[in-house]
Amino acid sequence: MQPEFVTPESLLLDTAERLGRVRAGRVAVRVRLSRLSAAFRDPAYGRVAARMFDGLVAQYRCRVFVLSDGDIVATGKDMPFGDVDAVIYKLRMLFEGDPLVHQDPYGPGDRFCSWYDLEVDYDAFLAMAAEAVSRGHARRPPPPPALSPAEAERVVGLLTDETVAPFVTAQAAVAIGPDKSARLAFQEIFVSVSELAPRVAPGRDLTRDRWLFQYLCDALDAHLLAGIRGLTLFGRELPVNLNLGIATVLSPVFETFLARFPQAQVTVEFQTIDAFADLPGFRRACGLLHDAGHRAMLDGLTPLGLWMLADADLPVDGFKLIWTDDVAAARPGTDRDPVAAVRALGADRVVLGRCGALAAIDWGLRQGIATFQGHFVDATLIGRAAEPAAAGGA
Repeated sequence: MQPEFVTPESLLLDTAERLGRVRAGRVAVRVRLSRLSAAFRDPAYGRVAARMFDGLVAQYRCRVFVLSDGDIVATGKDMPFGDVDAVIYKLRMLFEGDPLVHQDPYGPGDRFCSWYDLEVDYDAFLAMAAEAVSRGHARRPPPPPALSPAEAERVVGLLTDETVAPFVTAQAAVAIGPDKSARLAFQEIFVSVSELAPRVAPGRDLTRDRWLFQYLCDALDAHLLAGIRGLTLFGRELPVNLNLGIATVLSPVFETFLARFPQAQVTVEFQTIDAFADLPGFRRACGLLHDAGHRAMLDGLTPLGLWMLADADLPVDGFKLIWTDDVAAARPGTDRDPVAAVRALGADRVVLGRCGALAAIDWGLRQGIATFQGHFVDATLIGRAAEPAAAGGA
């Protein structure tokens, strides 16, 4: 049996089914970017178009789904027509060179934008979501198979410091001050598995088997640490975050790394599932880090994960919450409400990761979170934070 995969279409259908019980005041809109001419279907246009909904996400907790065909569906409660239409107008201006956007705007012949008032159009909205799932399945090729144990052993045998080094990369995080100034907070150094995989295991999914992937990561950790030649980024040395396994931190390989960089400020980001799978080892690893003057962080957290940790007595210094649409859409007072969980853990201990839009930054700042990481940060804030004036003010 094929496993079920979470896709934008399946998330949309799940949302549509749940909204059937609470239709009052809810509207939705689908922008049909897939119908544009080829010149306007560049993914860069799609990313710009999706970001135009950031204001609705921030103000009305609107949910936005970017479907696999490029279409955008947005739905929210008590969103004034004028506010939504202002976004649609900007999109029409963005694509004004395509005749599609000028065909009977707001009329029955409008092929660019479809509107749904869920109090009266719910059945049509639900049918649209179901059709999107069907079309998404038809477009999606079968997923690549997982590695077998023998293949995993072969891949590990191919890994050397030299083969892994080209795939070692760094991503900076930015801290935003009360005056909205930005400074570089740390750099995370990691191996880009998505880029390495086609070289060492073409046609295979390295991540599908959880335990074989962990086996590969343990092997990659040693090559990552050996491949780090320096800790300078943007002309200055920054604190460094490393995503490592428990066994690596407790090994001589990590001890050797620390000896090579005695002045480094190191934070190890542990995967939460690894920590709970080996709590004694996790506590030993955190103790080793603290004894050496370094820090430990739990990575990859969801709102529910934050809640689970709020009462857990774990020896960690920070938490990385992963930004998704579900974070903004979570209902207050539930076990998936990240606002109360952030407050319980301490906003100053939380990093908001995978920030792909301005809405993530706005949401985090409202909760008191100051440190952010992700593609939107890379594109908009890193340059400002790396300027000499920003460095001097840090």
